[in-house]
Amino acid sequence: MPSETERAAESAVDLALSILHAGVNGDRVYKTDRDFATATDFAIEDAVREHLARETPDLGFLGEERGHTGNRDRYWCLDPIDGTTNFARGLPNYGVSLALIKDTAPVYGTIALPAHGERYVTRGGKAWLNDQRIWVSTTPDAREAVVSMGDFATGSGSTEKNERRLGMIQRLAESVGRVRMLGSAATDLAWLAVGRLDAVVIDANRTWDVAAGIALARAAGAVVSQTDGSRYVLDGRDLLAAVPTVHASMIAILASIEPR
Repeated sequence: MPSETERAAESAVDLALSILHAGVNGDRVYKTDRDFATATDFAIEDAVREHLARETPDLGFLGEERGHTGNRDRYWCLDPIDGTTNFARGLPNYGVSLALIKDTAPVYGTIALPAHGERYVTRGGKAWLNDQRIWVSTTPDAREAVVSMGDFATGSGSTEKNERRLGMIQRLAESVGRVRMLGSAATDLAWLAVGRLDAVVIDANRTWDVAAGIALARAAGAVVSQTDGSRYVLDGRDLLAAVPTVHASMIAILASIEPR
């Protein structure tokens, strides 16, 4: 049975989905030259922030659009729509991503991918999809692995960042089974947890993008680190999440890429 805190999280995601299903994008607010939020992003964050402040007043809150308020040791972390461009263009890979962070580590995560009819959650140290227990794949080696790569950068410094990402994609294309770019870190990590992907490489580390997915991937059996194999931390440079049979090979494949 879910705890009271977990029930508060699940009801918060229900609320977010009700706003998503209303289907109103509204005006765009541009953060960089090509990265934007919609009115729906703000509406979801505001509603979920208010709901969780009422249900769990001792916990802080970090949202992508409005920032951090309250407790900084134990707090909710929300991406109201991960994959906003996909959502705005009618592409199905987007979702609501909510994590609970305690002492700098994600200890609970839930991701809803409404266009796929999927609801992921951690409960009792395990990962679940639509109330069915899930595990990562048993793909034996990198040559058979399907690897998802995080999206390209926009805005200031994007040229240099994308040179590194293109280098990563080239190395992966030479070494793994297939490379995919889905445009949503929440989708990437949820699908790693359920065994559709074997590794996820993200050359960025925004907490709201990945916190819930990290909790899910770990609960399903994935190994999470930075791309050089060092311990993953919330304020680190990047992210590598992979099935145990592939993780070490992924570190070796990416080792030749110059750090930024």
